[in-house]
Amino acid sequence: MSITEAPVSPDGITGREEPALTGRERRESERAIRYWEQKVEKLGRGATVAALDLGEINSADWSHRFVIAVDPVVENSSLLLYGSDFAKLLDLPSKGTPHVPMVRQLPRHLSSVFMQGCGDAHNTRQAVRIEGEVSRPDGKLERYRAAFIPVGVKENSLTHLAFGAFNSCVTEQRLAA
Repeated sequence: MSITEAPVSPDGITGREEPALTGRERRESERAIRYWEQKVEKLGRGATVAALDLGEINSADWSHRFVIAVDPVVENSSLLLYGSDFAKLLDLPSKGTPHVPMVRQLPRHLSSVFMQGCGDAHNTRQAVRIEGEVSRPDGKLERYRAAFIPVGVKENSLTHLAFGAFNSCVTEQRLAA
């Protein structure tokens, strides 16, 4: 079963249904990469965070996107901005707290995904795609897709950012064979 065919189930804690991924949402990471590639094509390799149209953070296009300040010690990286659906998926407040490391804000079962994505994007200096599944504390599986794209504050800046998108769905744990 692919991530797009995964059944939707209640989360067991709040009793609410987990959101089903629609055709648009399940491709959010590729849409973010394509968006950045278009910016680079238009502005050149020196395109910076200023090209991200941050004023659109509350739009549907930005709903699953994020901007992370990547620290040399990746565990100290922080969430600067994120869209509304990203916040809902990760049970975050609607506004970020950039002075708190992201590993203290993200669900524990996903923090390693974000540390790997930020680290790989920073080290390779190119877009990184990550997808997989992780076990949640409630015994369910969370299947995810994410993109992490290195973005500078200005050309040759020592400050590093990761722009990207994240989406996931929750399914019942697979039975052991």
